This record gives sequence, structure tokens and C-alpha cells, in this order.
Amino acid sequence: MSTPRWRYCRLALGVAGLTMAIGCGPTVKGGDNQNNNTGPVDAAVNLPDGGPPVDGGQTGSDATVGDDANCGAQTEEIELINLGDPPDLLIVLDRSGSMMLAPGFPPIGASKWSIMKTSLGIVLPAREANIRFGLTVFPTDEVCGVDPGARVGIALNNATAITNWLNGSNPGGNTPAHFGLQEALAYYQSIPANPAGQYVLFATDGIPNCGGSPPDVDITTDAETVQAVQDLATAGVHTFVLGFGGLFGLDPAVLNDAALAGLEPKPGGPPHFYHAEDAAGLQSALDTIAGGIIVPSCSYELASPPPVPDDVAVYFDGVAVPRSPSHADGWDYYPDSSTITFFGTYCDQLMAGSTASVSFIFGCPGPVVL
Repeated sequence: MSTPRWRYCRLALGVAGLTMAIGCGPTVKGGDNQNNNTGPVDAAVNLPDGGPPVDGGQTGSDATVGDDANCGAQTEEIELINLGDPPDLLIVLDRSGSMMLAPGFPPIGASKWSIMKTSLGIVLPAREANIRFGLTVFPTDEVCGVDPGARVGIALNNATAITNWLNGSNPGGNTPAHFGLQEALAYYQSIPANPAGQYVLFATDGIPNCGGSPPDVDITTDAETVQAVQDLATAGVHTFVLGFGGLFGLDPAVLNDAALAGLEPKPGGPPHFYHAEDAAGLQSALDTIAGGIIVPSCSYELASPPPVPDDVAVYFDGVAVPRSPSHADGWDYYPDSSTITFFGTYCDQLMAGSTASVSFIFGCPGPVVL
């Protein structure tokens, strides 16, 4: 049996929050690494550019991984869980009849509803331990109605419940976006405030309608939709706006206005709303939005302790982080052997979002300071 020369695992932390991805080098076991609270697995078979080397023997703040006969030979998969307080994210999803169509023109291929379900089925399990997800949709009937409350109430580990609800429902009806957003506000007002943040993901594929009284499909509700987002913001609930499908079916002006009113415009805009026209773009947008609201933490839980706890090297952006048994400035196992915690200036860097990536190499000793 061959023995792997190294195993490299990376935890990437986004500047605006946590965008976590575990990536490991080749092992004798093969298969994908599974982690139910990180982003997509990085399956690269070589060390990423700028990653720490696996040979060498320096010590100190610029140390590389030291010589060790077992360096990188540990192949046990180790989950890392961000221990920051989880924010709330209520998905307000368009289930109008146009979601039955494929994105683009002409609409060929899988429906937008199917693509949305598949993408959420990837993103939600990856984030459900760090975000309290919930779901509501518009309409809840086949015309313009939106029932009170959430289809799935906000909670941790909610991916299965949301996926099951979506799998049991099909698109139909019109686009009463303002009613959906108004019910999102009513739902948030019915549950305790969350100091870690409360958010809405407003995802739609069409122009809002169902204006007037009684609601009329031929009456657009641009102003009402933007006002509903503004009312959420006034109540302390920020809104991300996601337009899905070709721009010919969307109203960029109202989506831009809603994104600005929601206080979470897409960085680098305009456009200020997130936009996706296919499965890859949708998954990327969803992952960016979800990863951006995770509260940074200085502690990460290990699913199981490393086989040799002293043979672990940690890097911030390719620079070695010393282990600090005194908990002054560096990392250590704390408060137990299954939790890695950063102290001092290293914790400050994480909380400030100034660290782009954190790397762990198991089976390789790193520098130690008192």
C-alpha cells in the first residue's frame, strides 16, 4: 500500500465574514472530504499558490513546517466548526409560475425552480451549523396570496427541513414580492431579536406585480417592493437582493433600489443586486451571501482531535502562527483538546477580517512560544 507524502488542509476566511472551504491533498482513501458546515470542497491535488511548504526546519515567526518522519502522513479527516454566534437568514423565495421555465432565452434545460433547489441543497448543508436559516415563499397560493408566518421557521441545522419543503412544492401563481417581504417582517417581529444579525435573502426571477385591492396581476408593485425592504431595514433586518434568470425578465432598476434600501448592496456595484443566469452563478451568489454574514470567531471546533496533537502547524496567509500554551499571542487547544483557539493579535486579525486564509497542516510540528 502506498503512503501519502503529505496531507494539506485549508480553511479560507472571507474578509467580510467567513467563507469557509476545506481542501486537502491526496490520501490513500480517496473520495471527497465531507464537511457539513463549510463551503464547497477545494479538490486541488497540489498545494495552492502561496501555501506553506511541507519541508524545511526553520523556527520562529517565519518558520516553515519542521522535519518530521510523519509530516503530513495523518489522513484522518478533521472538521472545523466556526464557534461564532450564528445570525438569522430568512430566504424569501419567488415561487411564481415563471420559475417553471429555464433561465435564459430561449428557455432550454432545467427549470429555475429545479436549479434553485439544487443550489440551496448544496449551500444550506454547508452553512447550517453557522447560520439559522428559515424559508418563506411568494405566493403561497396559485394567484397573489401569501400566508402568514414562515414555511420553515428559523433554526440551526435546517437544511433538510427547507429542502423537504421545496421538494414538496412546485411553482405557480404571480409575483407578489411586496407581500412576501411584508410577511418576512411580520415573522421577524414575532421572534426574539438576534444580536448576531437578522437578514433576508430576497430571491426573485420576475417583475413584482399583484398591486391594487383586490390584487391585480396587471398592476406592478415596484414602489411597494422597495418600501417593504425599507421597512425591514428600519426594523434592523438587512436584505440581500438576488435576481435569477435573464435580465429581460427582471427589472434592474427596482432590484437596484431594493438592494440599496436593504443595506446589503453587492460590493463593486452597480449593479447593486446579485445576479445569476445559470446554476454555477446561482450557487456562487448564494455561497457569497451566506458566507458574508457568518460572524468571525477566534475558536474552531475539531470533529476529532488530531492523532498527534503536538504535530500541527498553523498559518495565517502563509505565515506561521506560533502555538502559545500561555494563551498570550498565538494558538492553542482551548478550552478542550477538540477546540483550536487563537489569542492576542491573531484573534484580533480574525475578528477584523484582515486574514485572508488560515491553513492547518496535520502531522507537522510548528513553532511554539511561551
